[in-house]
Amino acid sequence: IFQRRGGEALRTRERDDEREREIMQSTTATTTTTTTTTTATLRRTAGAASSRRARPAATSRHPRHPAGLSPLGLRGVGGRTRSAQELVRPRASPLDDLFGGSDAEEANLPDAQGFIDGSAGAFTITKVSFGSIALYTGTALLAYGFGAYFDFLPGTDFSAIMLIYGFPASLIGFALKYAQLDPVPCRSKPEAIPLRATKATDIQNQIREDVTRYRYGDEQHLDLALERILMIGRYGGVPRKFVPELVQIREEGRDGEYALVLEFKHKGGFKGSDWGERLEKVTSFFGPGIRDAELVETEQGAEITLISDGSGEGISGEEKREVLPPLMPGLAPREQ
Repeated sequence: IFQRRGGEALRTRERDDEREREIMQSTTATTTTTTTTTTATLRRTAGAASSRRARPAATSRHPRHPAGLSPLGLRGVGGRTRSAQELVRPRASPLDDLFGGSDAEEANLPDAQGFIDGSAGAFTITKVSFGSIALYTGTALLAYGFGAYFDFLPGTDFSAIMLIYGFPASLIGFALKYAQLDPVPCRSKPEAIPLRATKATDIQNQIREDVTRYRYGDEQHLDLALERILMIGRYGGVPRKFVPELVQIREEGRDGEYALVLEFKHKGGFKGSDWGERLEKVTSFFGPGIRDAELVETEQGAEITLISDGSGEGISGEEKREVLPPLMPGLAPREQ
């Protein structure tokens, strides 16, 4: 019995040894094949790189333009041809001069009618929408706070703080966006820009600055002026629902004088003849230093042009102070 069991154990050990040898041979063959394949791949890659280095550089089909650039890529705005070294610059933005050293004036090229963006220039806080900032910031805090609170996002320890600050910020943002009055476009002739400081009256400059910034709480631009001129809500006046809407302003030069054009869009119940009956009131309200206001009817409404008369009246040259709200309802606004 012992001899039979010893023989079985010996045969089992021999079979195990033979199986191990077969495994070792298979592993060695696989490693050799992989090494050969890798070596062949590296040789092909090196050969392709050498052929690319030896290939001659691409030449342009257009002899007058450098390789890789077509004549269309060198064409600028307004038909001007840019040099090969000149970069195509974007349109001017209110943020161009935020950090200084920008070329906003060069980028602000005239359009087909010769107008440029008159509202572009130095960055001011009035060109920022506080409603958008508060709304987007508050919504982001709320969304991330809820995600972190339910362990969908990291930062569980700070989820309560984000929810506490995100909720009122989003409410303030919604309120400001609801009461926000967007600025109107300002198109200017290049020759009219220098006339702002020398020929434009204080009221003309104030109109341009007020309508090209964000306002809150006003129903429309020039609300107070239109209320006085059109006698809104009074006997013989214009109902508020029919009051024209200011959609754009233009700056032009007329015989060397500064001209501010107000473009209005008429509503269904407004009669264009109402402007003609009140042109004298328009001149007196936006004076002194203004010629007789000019009226031009357009497809969408009317254009009222305020031209300085060159007398120097209404030009104080003083820096406009900040207007603060009245201390009590009914009192005049205060100046800082």
